Amino acid sequence: MTHAAQLLHEAESFLIVPHLHPDGDALGSALGLYHALKQMGKTHGVVVSHDPVPEIYRYLPDWQQVHTEHSHHRTYDVAVVVDQSQLNRAGKHEPLVRAARKILQIDHHVLMEPFADVALVDTRAAATAELVYRLLRHMRLPLTPEVATCLLTGIVTDTFSFKFPNTTPRTLRIAAALQQAGADLSYINEQVFETRSFSAVKLLGLALATLQRTEDGKIAWVSIPRSAFEAAHAHEEETEGIVNFVRSVRGVEVAMMLRESPNHKVRASLRSRGAVNVALLAQQFGGGGHENAAGCTLETSLAEAERILVAEAQRWMASSSSISRAG
Repeated sequence: MTHAAQLLHEAESFLIVPHLHPDGDALGSALGLYHALKQMGKTHGVVVSHDPVPEIYRYLPDWQQVHTEHSHHRTYDVAVVVDQSQLNRAGKHEPLVRAARKILQIDHHVLMEPFADVALVDTRAAATAELVYRLLRHMRLPLTPEVATCLLTGIVTDTFSFKFPNTTPRTLRIAAALQQAGADLSYINEQVFETRSFSAVKLLGLALATLQRTEDGKIAWVSIPRSAFEAAHAHEEETEGIVNFVRSVRGVEVAMMLRESPNHKVRASLRSRGAVNVALLAQQFGGGGHENAAGCTLETSLAEAERILVAEAQRWMASSSSISRAG
């Protein structure tokens, strides 16, 4: 914590980079830190993202400050990489990060690739936003309503509004402090979970029409082809949250949402209940994430990706059950 704080104190210019296809934790952490550094008088800073801010997160204070392109050819004193355990998750901005004089990593995933000069990593944290909060407290920086809103968004997103098992007493204490600092929990929940575009709701209907499950009911999934996006006039970012409907089916231990990307790759979002670790499953396909929420990408057809993932999930769950019984 001290080394991270020292890096930020000494830096005159900074770059903040969330991961590809940024979610609420990546964006909330990036923007929360951005606002805090601006309060310190550090005006030479920018937030860059490979992908644009999804519509559901465009209530975040100054979300317009997240740029997908970067025209300035400069070397930053510090590049802060948030919510990513591998630097290739920075996408097209990876060279810009590597060019910085120092790299600071703030993350709560299991480290996949050492790349930072200073790594503030805690896998016990429910969200990267928790770590940003702790860093700002360590630096004795004030929590404005803007900072608090960004950081509470990160926590709400990665805990599924405190429903996931990663929610700890510390998570709740931090959330309470952020509320006290001016974040509106009810408003955040409404924006993240209860407000959707017309096209997103149409896409949800088309996705759920493909719902399938294995014979034992422990694995369920939906598959979204490009034709569904076209029929709903929806964008890929509007799949946010669909996998949680699959996870809600009684008896399901592993839920999957597979979607066909414009580049003909298949992106899979994985969710689980209890002790089933979908991050281990995702890692077998070059992905990663958390125990109960992970993702990966397969370079194959949608039907083949579905077959591979379901078979691998069945194999992995059967193997895990055998080990448990033996123990």
